[in-house]
Amino acid sequence: MDAWALPQPLRRIAGPLAARLADGHLAQVVRGAAMVMGIRIAGAAITLLSQVLLARWMGAFQYGIFAYVWVWVIILGILAPMGFGTSTLRFVPDYHVNKKWRRLAGILEDSWRVVLAFGLTAMAAGLVALMLFRHEVAPYYLAPLAVALICVPAFALTDTLEGTARAFGWVNLAYLPAYIVRPLGIVLVGGIIYFSVGELTGLAAVIGALGATLVTLAGQRLMLSRRIAKTVPAAKPIRHTRHWIMASMPLVLAEGLYLVLLNTDIVLLGAYVDPDHVGIYFAATRIVNLIVFIYFAVAALAVPKFAELHARGDKAGLQAFVHDIVQWIFWPTLAAVVFILIFGHFALGLFGADFEKGYPLLAVLMLGFLARASTGPIEYLLNMTGHQNVTALAYGAAALLNILLNLVLIPRFGLMGAAASTAISLICASLWLFIAVRRRLGITAFVFAFK
Repeated sequence: MDAWALPQPLRRIAGPLAARLADGHLAQVVRGAAMVMGIRIAGAAITLLSQVLLARWMGAFQYGIFAYVWVWVIILGILAPMGFGTSTLRFVPDYHVNKKWRRLAGILEDSWRVVLAFGLTAMAAGLVALMLFRHEVAPYYLAPLAVALICVPAFALTDTLEGTARAFGWVNLAYLPAYIVRPLGIVLVGGIIYFSVGELTGLAAVIGALGATLVTLAGQRLMLSRRIAKTVPAAKPIRHTRHWIMASMPLVLAEGLYLVLLNTDIVLLGAYVDPDHVGIYFAATRIVNLIVFIYFAVAALAVPKFAELHARGDKAGLQAFVHDIVQWIFWPTLAAVVFILIFGHFALGLFGADFEKGYPLLAVLMLGFLARASTGPIEYLLNMTGHQNVTALAYGAAALLNILLNLVLIPRFGLMGAAASTAISLICASLWLFIAVRRRLGITAFVFAFK
């Protein structure tokens, strides 16, 4: 259909966007984002289906145990790489393009060794803390948390390999293992246990997730190593480990604070409510996450272009590019929000009868993510232009606000208090980042802003 045959309100959106596709920067991002989005759509469907099956096999209580401890794996597994998964996106393309083969070999080796060391340290520290505070932890969480902590190094290494593959532009190798293979493995192992034993506990599900994560890591490591060997000339590594770690620190700070922002609700709910309520809340967040893959897919391919246009000093081009990226994120996200609100009852019902209680949470949580979509991936824009400390400060303030709001609202309003805390914090973070981008870069990043 011709864009100009669309209704008048959509012409202002579709017409300029279609014209801008002739621009090389945006066209490349959209083509690449289509592949990432395809993987993310398939991954979202598989993840949602796997969570539905696990919830039905386990029941709300045991599913809540699994959900709670798996959130800890996600938090620690993304923090443990200490930003290496992101900093490789900066260093690997530089070394590759400029044929600095020895430095490239060095960072590829160091990223694995350093993250392995950090991951093992996080695991050990977590196990010691769990032992010391075992009397403060509910008994049904102890064994699953111990197994989950053992999973942290493998999860961290998978996250780092994803960053390395992205740095080379190998989208399939970057995203398929974490978003397709691992969720399939978790539900496969869970299904085998359920149909063999007749039940699936939270502990058994975490053990299955550990096995699936290890197998995924081994396969991704093998395939990535072979592909690098065919692409990059062999060279004796030069290591600038301290430089790479120092460059990664601000990135892990921003990522860590954002993780705290997104997961504080579930962590604190585990202290205030029973696992069955945690399971209901977690199911609602899994459905809400369906709208996030749009943001993720476009942002994943836009990040290198932010750095490129900024390095050229092309402020007008950067402003136009940011404007278009925001459009490509916000409107599909809005459509996804409407779709989920219409079919939310049905989707939650797939988890089990008790899970439909989580429907009101959907609307509240999606307000926060819709606000984030309205400004686009501006945290990445700040990170790629040397303002990562501003991102960390914004997410730090929002994370602190989220903790305080959860502590106040969860005891009084339960699950709805947790959802409202997260939504308010996301909105505040988006506003802070919008102002920072405007002041620091002179760029206006808002869906309804004029070019």
